[in-house]
Amino acid sequence: MKLRVPSHRNGFTLIELLVVIAIIAILAGMILPALAAVQKNARKRLAAVSINNFAAAIQAYQVKYSRLPASTQTRAAITDTSPDFLYGTLNGTAPVPSSKAGQTYAQVKNPSGNAWQVSNAELMSILMHEPRSLNGQLINRGNELNPQQESFLSVRTETGPKADRVSADDGVYRDVWGFPYIVILDLDYDGKVRNPFFGPANPNEREFLNTSVAVFSLGADGQVDFTKAPTGQGAKGTVNADNIYSWK
Repeated sequence: MKLRVPSHRNGFTLIELLVVIAIIAILAGMILPALAAVQKNARKRLAAVSINNFAAAIQAYQVKYSRLPASTQTRAAITDTSPDFLYGTLNGTAPVPSSKAGQTYAQVKNPSGNAWQVSNAELMSILMHEPRSLNGQLINRGNELNPQQESFLSVRTETGPKADRVSADDGVYRDVWGFPYIVILDLDYDGKVRNPFFGPANPNEREFLNTSVAVFSLGADGQVDFTKAPTGQGAKGTVNADNIYSWK
């Protein structure tokens, strides 16, 4: 009598493969949004840390030299009505490029109306003791604004306008989304800077921030609207919803 050996099939049936693929698709649909949210929150936390470090570096400079890091041209650009200087997104009349070619974002200017407009590249030149030509003027010539050549901020410098880096080309410090950090300095030394969001559209905002330096990021969308609330319920649904501030 012959024994029958059970046959073994190789591989999966089409239905089994389709079931496996469907399960993988469902799992991916559940996991990928969670991973995206984690990545988004991680970027926001990194930007907040970088902002605080930037502000702390400027304050450390002020403690060491009993002045804020600003060039002669910047000090000359303040007025009685705009005694604090805002380092925005322009060098002269040229917008600072973002880290992605062709990407547009909000243009932020110092409000005094003076022709001297300069980005945070001036601050980085001083804080990292690297003289740099901006708007046709040599900033920190011979390290005159940082004579002890102390590095107040440790940020990686790379060629090109890269996110979360200082550009070796234009000297600008960009946030994790590739946009320049905005900085306001108390150049009349009254211990406060004017809140850029204060105005008739935002009557609940403080007119002044009790700090010598304020730093903020334009967020993932690269936009800001000073006529809208900067944070909270009033910012929800506006371009300010993703902005990050050193004073909030």
